[in-house]
Parts: sequence; structure tokens; C-alpha cells
Amino acid sequence: MSQPYLLLALLLVAALPARADIYKYVDERGHVTYSNKPIKGGQKVELPEISTVPAPKLEPKPARALGVDEREQQKEALAKRIAAAEQALAEAKRAYQEGAEKPEVFVRRDGTRGRNVAAYEEKMKRLQEEVDRRQKELDDLKAQLADLEGRGQTLAPPASVPEARPR
Repeated sequence: MSQPYLLLALLLVAALPARADIYKYVDERGHVTYSNKPIKGGQKVELPEISTVPAPKLEPKPARALGVDEREQQKEALAKRIAAAEQALAEAKRAYQEGAEKPEVFVRRDGTRGRNVAAYEEKMKRLQEEVDRRQKELDDLKAQLADLEGRGQTLAPPASVPEARPR
């Protein structure tokens, strides 16, 4: 047999539905055993045919055209969120600056004071992470606004972006 015919034959065999006989055996204690091989004293079980339904094909929602009013409303909403994000970033930077000016100290048993370097570094790390997080939020909002202004005519369904809120 040539290769194309052999391949065709293999595909046809693979396309046949898989079917196996099932056998059921109940022992003297009432335990039920199922098998795909004949069991001494067991009976062949006739199973109903399984019905299948193909999954529906979902089409992605097409981008829709935005009206001028809608676009302007979205720009205004983004501008407000950017202003709030800028304020939150300024507050985070101010907290960082205040934290840098106030090192962590402790009082020794003899009454002298010393710096708690580990606590200070941990505090500054947390404050820096907050500044970085606020900066990223602001950058993301500005990128959304630039994207909206650049595209102008179409917009995919809006992504959920949390509003920048001071803590």
C-alpha cells in the first residue's frame, strides 16, 4: 500500500467512534465491579448512546465607534482620575521625604539614643514602594488618555482600571 492510502486508512480508523463492551459483576456481599473485560458470572451491560452538543462559537465583540460626546466624557473622566493620581503621588512623595528626615531611634538602657537602621530601611522601602505604585498608576492613566486621543474614532470595551485613591 502506498503512503497516502495508508495514511487515509489510519485516519478513517481513528475517526470511528470508540466503543468498548462493559461488564458488571455483583459478588455475594453486594459489591459491584465494572470491567471492560468479561468477568466470570458477570453480565454485559448495554449503555445508552451518549449525546453530544458542540460548543457554541463565540465571536469577540467588535470595536465600536465612539461619538464625539462619549469620547469627550471619557477624556474628562480620565483627566479627573489623572488629577487624583497626581495628588496621591505627591502625597506619597511627601510621606517618603518626611520618613527620610525622621530616622528610627531607640533608647538604650543607659539612656543614650541610637539609630534603628533595620527599622528605618524597612520603613523607607515601604514608602518607596508606595511612591513607585502611585507613579505606575499615573503612567497607566496617562497612557490610556493618550491612547484615547490617538485612536479617537474607535474604542474596545473599557478595561477596568482602579481609581487612584489616597490611603
